[in-house]
Amino acid sequence: MTPAAPIPDRHVRVLHAVAEGYIRTAHPVPSQAVASQLDVSSATVRNDFGMLEQGGLLQQPHTSAGRIPTVAGFRYYASSYLPPRRLPKGDRDVILRRLANADGDDVFSEASRLAAKLSGYAVLISLPADDQLTIHEIHLSLVSSKRLLAVVVLENGLVRQIGVDVDPMPSESVIDDAERNLRQLGLSIGEVPRALRAVAATAGDDELARTLEAISDAWTGLRAPKRFRDGLKLLLGEPEGEDPSFVRLVVEHVEGDAGATGYPTGDLDLELDDRLAMVSASFAFGGGRGALTLVGPARMRYPRALSVASEFGRALSLDMDQDAEDGRDER
Repeated sequence: MTPAAPIPDRHVRVLHAVAEGYIRTAHPVPSQAVASQLDVSSATVRNDFGMLEQGGLLQQPHTSAGRIPTVAGFRYYASSYLPPRRLPKGDRDVILRRLANADGDDVFSEASRLAAKLSGYAVLISLPADDQLTIHEIHLSLVSSKRLLAVVVLENGLVRQIGVDVDPMPSESVIDDAERNLRQLGLSIGEVPRALRAVAATAGDDELARTLEAISDAWTGLRAPKRFRDGLKLLLGEPEGEDPSFVRLVVEHVEGDAGATGYPTGDLDLELDDRLAMVSASFAFGGGRGALTLVGPARMRYPRALSVASEFGRALSLDMDQDAEDGRDER
């Protein structure tokens, strides 16, 4: 997200007054309200309204109404808060403490809950596929006469599980051999299926080979991207929450695939249309990047949202770095 091209200072003040009034009230902002706030005449503000409309930054939704920002206007307003201010120290301390007390995937569940509380918006955390993460530990256990459970602990403390269908089920000693072979690989998740098939081809034991091949077949279940969500109910308290079509749009982005379009190319990103705003912050995750996204109405409280997203991007990167360091220490 890059700052917008400059406009005259008074126009910036008028745009900010309209944006902040509309964010606060969800109603178009009349010229009289802006004039009173800036201590200028209504005629001056109406002239500024006209210039800002010509520039594509304000719009008049009804003939006799005040003005609201356009998508470009909100983007200009939001960009003026870059780089975002740090959250108060008390909030930063809470974030770091809560994340430090969580392990594995619980870090992201806790981050989504806390980001929703601090921002007032829905939160989506998206993690890339785990292909580049190295396996730290693995356990196989029997859960039924035809099914094994593989519990995989990754280098940063994340835990993944997959079910493995094996019929007929091999003996306990073969399951132990399969687990031992998996532990000895020392590979990233993405490298395991091909390596397992290579081991199976030279196993010299049909039961062991069949078990390793079954694990390889099921392994794709470990490679899917992970997502964590919270705060949808908070949007019901916004005026837009009374519109079923808006709620449906948010749910599509938070619960469905609409929001899984990629990760910010920089530290912060803003996606915006005439109804919906998404502020995203990226953070280091294994060999790739994850993203925390705040989802709310276009009338989003951008200064706070940008600060919250930025703070969690920073905290999650620190947390993942520490987990990786702890993993290296343990080995």
